[in-house]
Amino acid sequence: MDRIGLLFDEIADRYDRVRPRYPAELFADAATLTGVAAGASVLEVGCGPGQATLDLLARGWRVHAVEPGPAMAARAEANTAGRPFAVDVCRFEDWDRAGRTFDMLFSATAYHWVAPEVRWRLAAEALRPDGSVVLATNRTVAGGTFNDVYRASIPLHARYAGDVVVGMSPDARTILDQIHAVPPDLGPIWQAAEDKSMASLAGEEFEPPVIRSYEWDATYDAADAKALLSTYSPYLRIPPESREPLLEGIAELIRADFGGTVSRRYLAVLAVARKRER
Repeated sequence: MDRIGLLFDEIADRYDRVRPRYPAELFADAATLTGVAAGASVLEVGCGPGQATLDLLARGWRVHAVEPGPAMAARAEANTAGRPFAVDVCRFEDWDRAGRTFDMLFSATAYHWVAPEVRWRLAAEALRPDGSVVLATNRTVAGGTFNDVYRASIPLHARYAGDVVVGMSPDARTILDQIHAVPPDLGPIWQAAEDKSMASLAGEEFEPPVIRSYEWDATYDAADAKALLSTYSPYLRIPPESREPLLEGIAELIRADFGGTVSRRYLAVLAVARKRER
């Protein structure tokens, strides 16, 4: 995990409050596709503040997490108090699993931080022979009013963050077509699904994944929209003296031109791949 990844740890509370969750159907499909029953063990890589962890626990699974950010890990422990949850504060690449294996490896919008040259081997080693890796992500797609906000804020971005490209969100069909256009290998498929992920082949370790997708919407007032944007990497890279006026300018746009609220459409993507038999 690079410096930007660790910056998330400095905003753990805000991240927990405004970052999007995942549809309940995603976890129901994960249970069906893996066949993992209540009481089973799940290794969660990059649990963050425990947003998806709560849904894993609600399925009756026991969760052991690996999270490099101490503040994120502490927030996850607070959010899951009294539940069968434990977390080790370290990178997955540095983690000593002490010979333990799990029924499922789960990661939500985090597995792209694991070094591509080892990510699939480490996942396979952590799983029991019939185990599965389960990856989830949320992508912003066209359909809400956030694209209109981005378009209206181009002058603000040019003034305060000239090197940040204001990209309009693609439609969901474009992303799904990209996912289905690549070879049926978890590595390229997940690179297409989670566009921050560097490519690496998983074919020797995992069977071709099953893909499920879910479109859903969230609404934000101006303050929460500002807070949400402040949790994403492109804005974390902007120096604070430029970041704050940029984000406040966007919030003011929302108040003045969008009635104080905006909608954002998400495409949640689930990939489930079973470990190959040796």
